[in-house]
Formats: sequence, C-alpha cells, structure tokens
Amino acid sequence: MLQKIWSYFTIHNEEKLPEQVLKVISEPELPKHPYYPTDLKLPNFTEKTYSTEYLIGVFAAAAITITLVSFSIISQKRNVSGVNKVAFVWLIITGSIHIFFEGYFTYSHKTIQSDNFLFAQMWKEYSLSDSRYMTSDSFVVNMEGITAVCIGPTAYLSAIGILQNWPSRHVLQLITSLGQLYGLVLYYATTLLEGFPHSRPEPLYFWVYFFGINFIWVLIPGALFLQSCLYLTNTVREDQKKKSKKTN
Repeated sequence: MLQKIWSYFTIHNEEKLPEQVLKVISEPELPKHPYYPTDLKLPNFTEKTYSTEYLIGVFAAAAITITLVSFSIISQKRNVSGVNKVAFVWLIITGSIHIFFEGYFTYSHKTIQSDNFLFAQMWKEYSLSDSRYMTSDSFVVNMEGITAVCIGPTAYLSAIGILQNWPSRHVLQLITSLGQLYGLVLYYATTLLEGFPHSRPEPLYFWVYFFGINFIWVLIPGALFLQSCLYLTNTVREDQKKKSKKTN
C-alpha cells in the first residue's frame, strides 16, 4: 500500500517538472569556452595554460629566427636582387608556416579542443578570431590540408629556385602565390556570407588576428604573383621577337 502511494506521488511530481528541468538533469554540463557563437558546443574543450603574450612571443621569436637564418643564406648570393632576396625570405617563412603549423592543425584538428601542446594552444588562441578551427569545420580542414601538402612545398621550391636561379622559379612562384590568394579569398568569403559569426567582436581578434594577419597573404603573394606574370609575359614576348627576326 505504501509503495503504491509513493509511486503515485513520484509519477505525479515528475509530470509537473518542466521540460527544461528534465533536460538539465538528463544532459551533462558542457565545459565553458570563450569562442563565438556563444552557443557553440565544445564537449572536450580545455583552457589554455599559456598566456596570450607568451604564445605571441614564441610565434614571433620563431618567425624572426627563420627570417634571420633565411636572410643569412640568401645574402651570400650577390647576383640576387634585393626584391628577390625579400621574396626568398618570405617564401621560406610562409612555407614553414604552411607545412609545420598548418600541417599540425590538419593532422590534429580532432584533438585540438583538449590538447595543450604548444601548437594546439596557438590554434586555440587564433580560434578566438575563427572558431571553425575548434570544430573541425570541413572547409577549414580541407583548405589547410591542401595548403600544407601542396602550397608549402611549392613555396620552398620557389625559394630554392631563387637561390639556384632555376628557369622554373617563376612558374613555381606563380603557382604558390595563386594558391595562397585563392585559398584566402575562399577563407574570407565563406564566413563573410554568414556575417562573421565565428569571430569574437574585440578589435584584437577580428581586426588584428582575423583580418590583419591574414591580409598579409593578400599583399605579398599578390606582389609576387604580379612579378611572375610580368616576367613570364616579357620572356614570351622576347622569345616571340627573336623567332620573328629569324623568320624574316
């Protein structure tokens, strides 16, 4: 008798529980995170252990080291112009970023949420400007994978072409720069059409991280693309002139 009474009151009280309360009871609490949109679900997320200043400092130190080493290599070539020396340094830097930094993301994108390896924490910091990197967004993963596997090596080959004066140098540089420009246009456009929902609104994250840093890959590849186009066009023009003289 007592058991029947207890069952009646239990069932009666459960029916009165609001659906939201039942939902809270049934669903585990997800870890809090700083990314946008705020309702983004990151079930395996863990906080960074390094500060923003430390991560930026390490990245900057690595970039400066690569710059100094690559400049010391190309500066020994006296027959290379100043413009091409700058191009060599840039191609080594961008190739290194593509292969190692972006390659790490492509390989480890599924575990970055919970990983606290140095590169993973750098990606967590950058993801404040684009949370697609936290959710293994299919476009971002494929774009970064193609960049790491294809564009990174061609950047290195372009740099070697400058160093060794390869005839194919400008073809390689054209492919590298065009790939970078095309990838960046798609990267910007895919989130622009959605209204930039993946970036935090603070100027550091949107204007510096998302827009400013990435825009470097418009300016320099754009200049190198134009340089290669002009060089190849002039080369073909001169070849056509020589052939026309021989026929005449």
